[in-house]
Amino acid sequence: GDGTFGFHSSELDTAVRYQLPFIGVVGNDACWNAEYQIQIREYGQERAKGCELLPSRYDQVALAFGGAGELVTDALDVLPAAQRLQAKGLPAILNILIEGLPAPNLKRS
Repeated sequence: GDGTFGFHSSELDTAVRYQLPFIGVVGNDACWNAEYQIQIREYGQERAKGCELLPSRYDQVALAFGGAGELVTDALDVLPAAQRLQAKGLPAILNILIEGLPAPNLKRS
């Protein structure tokens, strides 16, 4: 997701230098959503603090390193955007704005 991409975005520099074409998909909900859901579950809504992120343009980070990028805001645009990125043959980021939802987890007994 978007939070984790922040830790590893500079790997695009290596991919560009070695001409390694790939498409990285970033599900961008502008939140540390895993931590947010844990805080809500364990401590309640009032305790869920410090998990917000900006809806950053990670696609533009790829461009800054010399790769390619596309921002997607509608599910119908995912495939055409991916096809455009694939045709470029560069390291690329497909930055998809998504709604943050809780991940499935095991029920506690």
